Amino acid sequence: MENKARSFQSMTQELARATRQFFALATPAAEMPQTQLDQFAAQAFARHYRVALFFRGEEAPLAGTLTRQLTGGRYLFQAYRSNLYRVVQSDQLTYIQKV
Repeated sequence: MENKARSFQSMTQELARATRQFFALATPAAEMPQTQLDQFAAQAFARHYRVALFFRGEEAPLAGTLTRQLTGGRYLFQAYRSNLYRVVQSDQLTYIQKV
């Protein structure tokens, strides 16, 4: 039984490593200007792109899609293969990367 648990744990770790490598979600060095963030968010929403959003004060980005446009330049963001939803304003973001 212990061997199965160890095998499952190593497989889970390998899958997480492969996912990070596949999406290449390294933290960008620069910040996008606010107008560019607004434009990229609108384009990602209109064309249903899968994007990685880098938030201020958070280390890891979130990958997913912008599912709805709300009032005041806000979007409803759904994380990729997850039940996580988040309301996103462009002033919370530092960078948008197409995945």
